[in-house]
Amino acid sequence: MMEERGFEPDIVAYSTVLNCLCKKCLLKEAHDPFFKMRKQGIKPNVITYTTLIDALCKKGVVSKAKDILGTMKKQGIEPNVVTYSILIDPLCKKGMVSKAEDIVGTMTKQGIKLDVVTFSISIDALCKKGMVSKAEGIVGRMTKQGIEPIVVTYNTLIDVLCKDRMVSKAEVIVDTMRKQGIKPNVVTYNTLINALCKKCWFLKLKLLLT
Repeated sequence: MMEERGFEPDIVAYSTVLNCLCKKCLLKEAHDPFFKMRKQGIKPNVITYTTLIDALCKKGVVSKAKDILGTMKKQGIEPNVVTYSILIDPLCKKGMVSKAEDIVGTMTKQGIKLDVVTFSISIDALCKKGMVSKAEGIVGRMTKQGIEPIVVTYNTLIDVLCKDRMVSKAEVIVDTMRKQGIKPNVVTYNTLINALCKKCWFLKLKLLLT
């Protein structure tokens, strides 16, 4: 209708339509405005590409999302921390930690600073894989870069340590949280209480509850 009236849709119009279709998971329909805008010489921006990558990842089509990332780079548009984090998340959930680490490596080479979300996704995946020491290393890397881990990040680590019966190590992490001014929440305490009960460490349990 816009074109019939002599108005050419711009990047904002196309991106809005694309975003709406992607949110509704209408990926086939979303491809039409995406390719149409390119055909008309309108260059998709980082937001346009990231929107499409996000929708593809949510649909579980990670390989297709990686193809779009490749197209994006060929067009001279550099992905940002959000774009990469969106890709890292499904790779981690599928247990493809090494592939996720490759993306983190690419980010580092490109000088893109990882944020708390990206770090937390990686920590969660490593913990699920039982790679606790590697996850602890990432927490250390976060703090060195001046990025404060959030309570959820620490809870992920505490949970896997307690499950692996490394309760003393989990307690050290709780102390670290407190020193950093991060208040343990109900999830933190419940995880510790459960682990201490299983160990029959009733004195420590009493101290925790007082």
